[in-house]
Amino acid sequence: MEGKFAEVGKKLTFTVSLVILTLAFFSENCLSADVEFISRTYLEVFEDTGDNTHSPLYEYVELNARDLMEKRVNFYSGGWVRYDLRSKSEDDRELDELSYAFVRYTPRGDRGLFFDIGRHLVFAGLASEQLDGISARWEITPRTGFALYGGVPVETDFDGRGGDLLYGGRVFQRIARKAEFGLSFLREDDEGSRYREEMGLDLWLRPVKKAEITGRSSYNTATDGWMEHTYNLRIFLLNALTLTGIFSRTDFDDAFSSRTLSVFSPEFLGRGETLTKAGVSGEYRVGRAWTFVIDFLDYEYETMGSADYYGLSVTGNFGISNKAGVSLHRIDGESKRLAYTEYRGYARKRFGSLTASLDAVFHRYDRPFNDLNSAYSVNATAEYRITSSLTAGLSLTHAKDLDFTHDTRALLKLAYSARRR
Repeated sequence: MEGKFAEVGKKLTFTVSLVILTLAFFSENCLSADVEFISRTYLEVFEDTGDNTHSPLYEYVELNARDLMEKRVNFYSGGWVRYDLRSKSEDDRELDELSYAFVRYTPRGDRGLFFDIGRHLVFAGLASEQLDGISARWEITPRTGFALYGGVPVETDFDGRGGDLLYGGRVFQRIARKAEFGLSFLREDDEGSRYREEMGLDLWLRPVKKAEITGRSSYNTATDGWMEHTYNLRIFLLNALTLTGIFSRTDFDDAFSSRTLSVFSPEFLGRGETLTKAGVSGEYRVGRAWTFVIDFLDYEYETMGSADYYGLSVTGNFGISNKAGVSLHRIDGESKRLAYTEYRGYARKRFGSLTASLDAVFHRYDRPFNDLNSAYSVNATAEYRITSSLTAGLSLTHAKDLDFTHDTRALLKLAYSARRR
């Protein structure tokens, strides 16, 4: 029954969007529309830990139409389907999802006021949600505005959609070229009862020309606790030198109290666990070609102990598609798994219509873990542009880590993009 609710929701959203798109196409201004079609096909081949071979075939499709009805209506849609060609089991052999299908209506023909209707993503302060519904954003003046949204959350497909509702909003105030402050609210009901209720503050400050502060704080009103504080300070000492300070604190009990995935639940992460992260990085640029970065991060867990992450990296840019870099980082933690040195090197080069890349990562552990002293991953990728609209690619990855003694994967890619203006 739950699956039927999910399927009906997807079909209804897609049908409504398709009807609006069709009406738009038959309008007098149809010929001025900007229509884009994108198809990405992937075939992956790999073996699992039981030596079973899998060959999942993925197909991602996007269809977008812009500047309809005197440039007041845009349509966006995208979805994917996966079918495992080699699986011995019929269970979960085929999966699919309508990622988004919505109409954006701008009554005044600009971004100052717009409405999104259908299945879409909402980003408004603390909200980063996928819903079937409607959202609106209005910049009343260049300095103040608000966003509102409401609908059925897509994430609750797992237990049915009856009585599910997600709604909230954000108001913001700007000081020209100096600051922006936002207050946001979110509530989600599951079967008519409160499932989530959160409030948030976000800000951007430029107190002086050479510095800026960004950050946010979020509060869980259902558990009466702060979920997260995250703040960054960037100082532009010279045109070529940038210093960044980072601070964040997360309480897992409050931050993940109502997540639908077990991996993000307090039971999985550990009850009473908190993480405080603080660090600094310096980036120095030599012309347009070379970038040098030194960084340090300190991780402090309430129950799991602490770990320090620090190192340096050098990157060279030699044109649009030519790039290379090396990095050396050290992880000093209290557990065996978090005590190692990481080496990485990567390069990308374009040869006419062919672009090739190589990326290698090597970990050397201080003490053996699962009878292993080291782990590594090597990826080689080649992409060939057949035409301006069609690209083919092959990616090969071989890895050995603490969980898999060998992991080899091959990925074939075929991407097609067509646009009519």
